[in-house]
Amino acid sequence: MQMTLTVVKHSRWMRQTIFITILCLNLAGYMAMRFWFPLAPQHRQVPLSDIRSFTPSLAKGVSYGFLFLAMYALYLLAYFLVRRLRVRPQLWLILGATILFSLPLLQTYPINSTDLFRYFIRGRMTSLYGENVYTTTPATISDDPFTAMAGEWANDTSPYGPVWEMVAAGITAVSPYNLYLGTMALKSLGLLAFLGSGLLIWQMLANTNPGKRSSFTLLWAWNPALLAIFVLNAHNDALMIFWLILGFWFMRRGKLTIGFLVMIIATLTKPVALLALPIFFLACLCDLGSWWARVRFGMMTAVGSAILIMLAFLPFGSPLNLTMRLLKESTEFPGFSFMTLPLLRLNEQGIVLTYENLENFAAFGHIFLVGLMAWLAWKTWHGRAALRGVADIFWGYLFQALSFRIWYAAWPFPWLLLDEADKKGDGRLSYRLRFGLCFLLTSQLSVFIYGHLHEYYFDSENYATHLVGVPFTFVLPFLLAALPEIQQLIQAGKRHIARA
Repeated sequence: MQMTLTVVKHSRWMRQTIFITILCLNLAGYMAMRFWFPLAPQHRQVPLSDIRSFTPSLAKGVSYGFLFLAMYALYLLAYFLVRRLRVRPQLWLILGATILFSLPLLQTYPINSTDLFRYFIRGRMTSLYGENVYTTTPATISDDPFTAMAGEWANDTSPYGPVWEMVAAGITAVSPYNLYLGTMALKSLGLLAFLGSGLLIWQMLANTNPGKRSSFTLLWAWNPALLAIFVLNAHNDALMIFWLILGFWFMRRGKLTIGFLVMIIATLTKPVALLALPIFFLACLCDLGSWWARVRFGMMTAVGSAILIMLAFLPFGSPLNLTMRLLKESTEFPGFSFMTLPLLRLNEQGIVLTYENLENFAAFGHIFLVGLMAWLAWKTWHGRAALRGVADIFWGYLFQALSFRIWYAAWPFPWLLLDEADKKGDGRLSYRLRFGLCFLLTSQLSVFIYGHLHEYYFDSENYATHLVGVPFTFVLPFLLAALPEIQQLIQAGKRHIARA
């Protein structure tokens, strides 16, 4: 008996040692990125840098890909230790490690997106010049020292909501001429929003078993792709997703009206959050027992939403300018998306893609999205989980959009995670959640295809690049997620042959 206890203690000690080792190895990977892609000496450089300019050869690009793959593998191994081998890290350790991982990322150049600099520029337009970012472009202020950093978007107005623009204005008001301090502040905001979402996920998993609670919180908080999107590149999607999760947290606690209005703030941060609102609204109606309660909920949310929208746009005027900007963006020339490949194929066949062609093509995508929303709304009204519907409508948007950006892959993930947590199972991840994890990975690695291979192997030929990049990014996750089922089929086939 004493020997058995000794073995158990040694086994537990071994698992904990492996877990801490994984934590340290991941931290070493983020430190390597900080020294490989330093922010301080590059933050004022024009033209803006990216992953290809930091790794200017195929070999160096492959090295970055292997580094990211290794970190992702360590992250999944950490999940396996927590879920299957009963390592039980508490919230302080999970989020504390997230902070450790983020410290070097705060000082790392945003290698996969330069939107961070435009957040700073537009924030200054509001806080320093008093300009309306929905009617004035960065290029208008030609004598500003940072205008050149707006890059290809210098002649475009803001595509973000007024809540975000007010947040950016508040950050830049503190130090309008210190770009380095501003970028660090915006990165810190992304980290705080990311940590806040992790805390809410932990709270909402309180009724699950300890293994699932710890492991699923870790799946969120330690994900290298999410850390790259929300901290390294400081995308405002972190704040949008935080508001959505906070609203859902209120709904879980029975505060449906407050929860929905918080989700309105998410839409006023980044308008794409609007896709989730009809699903959650119908789910709230289903939870209410009487028609009078439903009417009251509808009236209160309508009035509350109108007040929030009016107050948010008060410094900027009509929301029509933002609406027109978003419509224009949805029909601009495509790039990196699933829908880009057939368009480029038509171009290869000599069919010139005019703006009118793209408008028509985009219209078919919008019709598909409206049809998908109607079907998901019907399914939600008839009892399908709202979390599944929200994940699905974001997937639908990603697959019909003319333009795809790698941070879009983060939108469905929290809803896949929370939906999976609500289910009872044998501890294996569902196909949907595995797909979400794989999609986050392939979208991050796709920068090698659209950067290095595009430049050094395909001679900047768009069709050849997309012919590789689109299946890698959008199709490969379907196959990777199916590997456990494929393995089971192979084993079943072997057993059948052996019996025969």
